[in-house]
Amino acid sequence: MLEYTADAATKTAMARAHAERGQVLKQAWTWLFGKRHVPALRPKVSRWA
Repeated sequence: MLEYTADAATKTAMARAHAERGQVLKQAWTWLFGKRHVPALRPKVSRWA
C-alpha cells in the first residue's frame, strides 16, 4: 500500500469511501449475476387483438 501523509480525519474519510465503494461494487455484482425473478409463462396476446 502507498504511504501518504494525511491527518486522521482524511484517513478516516478515505477508509469510509473505500468501504462505500466496496458496497456499491457488491450490489452491482449482485444485480448483474444474482437470481432474477422469472415471470410466469403467459401467452403473449396483443391488446389490440
